[in-house]
Amino acid sequence: MASSLTNTLRTRVNVQQPLRYACSQRKSHSSAHAQTVINQGTTKEPLIPASTNAGDTTVTNPLARLSTSSLLRTLLLSTFFTSPWLFRPGFAVFEKIAHSQSAWLNPDRNPLVRAIVHPLVYKQFCAGRNQKEIGQTSAEIRRLGFSGVVLCYGREVQVEGDKFVGYDDSKAAVMDKEIEQWADGNLATLDMIGEGDWLGIKYSGAGTNITKALMKGDKAPAKFVEAMEKICQRAASKGCRIWIDAEQQTLQAAIDQWTFDLMRRYNQPGRRALIYNTIQAYLKSSRDKVQHQLQLSRQEGWRLGIKLVRGAYINNDIREAIHDTKADTDASYNGIVEDLLCGKFPAMADQESVDLDLLLAGHNASTIRGAARLASTLAAESKLKVVPEFGQLQGMADDIGCELLQMADNTKRDSALPLANSYIPRVYKCLTWGSIQECMQYLTRRLVENRGAADRMKVGAAEFRKELLRRIGIRTQTP
Repeated sequence: MASSLTNTLRTRVNVQQPLRYACSQRKSHSSAHAQTVINQGTTKEPLIPASTNAGDTTVTNPLARLSTSSLLRTLLLSTFFTSPWLFRPGFAVFEKIAHSQSAWLNPDRNPLVRAIVHPLVYKQFCAGRNQKEIGQTSAEIRRLGFSGVVLCYGREVQVEGDKFVGYDDSKAAVMDKEIEQWADGNLATLDMIGEGDWLGIKYSGAGTNITKALMKGDKAPAKFVEAMEKICQRAASKGCRIWIDAEQQTLQAAIDQWTFDLMRRYNQPGRRALIYNTIQAYLKSSRDKVQHQLQLSRQEGWRLGIKLVRGAYINNDIREAIHDTKADTDASYNGIVEDLLCGKFPAMADQESVDLDLLLAGHNASTIRGAARLASTLAAESKLKVVPEFGQLQGMADDIGCELLQMADNTKRDSALPLANSYIPRVYKCLTWGSIQECMQYLTRRLVENRGAADRMKVGAAEFRKELLRRIGIRTQTP
């Protein structure tokens, strides 16, 4: 069944509906029926046109800000990702290298393997191997116009059913140190980022004892709470934010509860949230989760931070809990975004100002364009309830990310509206750091989880190709 669903979600759906400006016409309900939230009636235009420069008085191509080496690398990788003849055997080799114990296949020890993997893959998706390289990558991302980075410490435990992948009883002697090592890794990550950046945290990275506690629904162990206190305090002192990754549904209920405890302590009303919890829109319960968390935070008096994603564990989550089709998942994600921006969730009723911060993580062009256009339209009318920010994996969907940056530049330069009525999108790039092989292991998991993002590279390849041809003086005819 999981395999069948995976095939369904990998198929491009041509009937995906864009976000539409219908705030005054719709009501949100936290019921199963409300999970399909896009109106099926009168068709309206997408709030951001499909054309990159539609409505723009300049002729600047958003991709003009990227380096030529980045364009070439993206085009090469898009060919690899979107060709079954290349991807299947290539991914098998990639996975073999990522987990090999052989010095011959380890890119950190074999300069020949490193000469291929580092410039082609590592440079595309990863931050660096040390603080100097990470600083250079972060500076380059900001130079392009992005608001900052989300840096992740890649260590984690994979769960399949009730088994832990990569751990066995022979390692029980070192498990007591796992939380301490995990905390040190996250603190070191914080030391490598600056004000305005993010730290991405995965609870299961703290080891099998923590993962077992999550599976059983236990309270957070005292040592873990102590570690998170240090991490949160360090992040707050640096002006950074923290997102807590979603994980498999066998762990998620406890992850939510542990994260609510952190929000109660650190997310003060009226101030920007420090801690963000992740909600996966491919789950049939996602709309109810949003409503519950909005209601809980309002009742208890703390600010809610939400990172909304489509979903990352389709291969090993409970099948019945996931929407039946990609179209249903798209409708779920788009509907949640629309109702949050419009303030139409019941828990948001009768509030002039909502204590909520929202990060939209994903690579779906229609959703990103629609959310940005909707936010801009609502802001101009002083009706925007939540200001969305965007997060994307480094090396993925750069065409859409750069389009948002161009939108921000154009708004700053041309807007006749007061600043309070202008929406300027902020976009962050998410990437991991560490040795080449460690990051390859992380990327292996992300490639499986975000196959849709890899598939989408084919859609943007035409724009990358057009920009590359422009740079070498060859004009292409716009259809």
